[in-house]
Amino acid sequence: MNTRCASVLCVAMFLLVQSAKAADTDVNITVEKKRLEHTAGSGFQPNSDTSKKTDEWAFTVTVENQTFKALENLEVKYIIFYKTEKLGQKGPARKETKSGSYTIPSIASLDKAIFDTDSVKLTRGMLIGQPGSYEYFTNGAKPNAADTLTGIWIRIYKDGNQFAEYGYPAGLTSTEQWQDSN
Repeated sequence: MNTRCASVLCVAMFLLVQSAKAADTDVNITVEKKRLEHTAGSGFQPNSDTSKKTDEWAFTVTVENQTFKALENLEVKYIIFYKTEKLGQKGPARKETKSGSYTIPSIASLDKAIFDTDSVKLTRGMLIGQPGSYEYFTNGAKPNAADTLTGIWIRIYKDGNQFAEYGYPAGLTSTEQWQDSN
């Protein structure tokens, strides 16, 4: 019976030591869209038959250290993906990106670091007319246009080596290309 207890204790100690040596890749990354600025009012353009509103959007990124040791000197690189449409122009929305980076000096064991990315400005526009009338572009373009935030791709580096990656929404990393800004 004593050898059985000793064996169980040895296995438990071994597992505890192994979990304490967890790799740096044990991080959890989450993102949340965040509207920073919103234009109020109707957005009516004087001497124009259009209405435009602009919002400024960013992501709040949370990097959670799931190891039993502090993570030091992390470099976070990200690309924000969005689409732009021009009011009065025909054709599909144009894909745009904005790259950025953030340095995390340290994340304590089982703690998290939170930061906001750089922002992008997204515009919505539409034709307006007299009540009851229908406004349209003579070239056949849609009577409204809206820029859209489509996602973010994050890579985390330690000592110049990438050890974590996250894409939002799921599948973004397989449909887009990573472009290093260096």
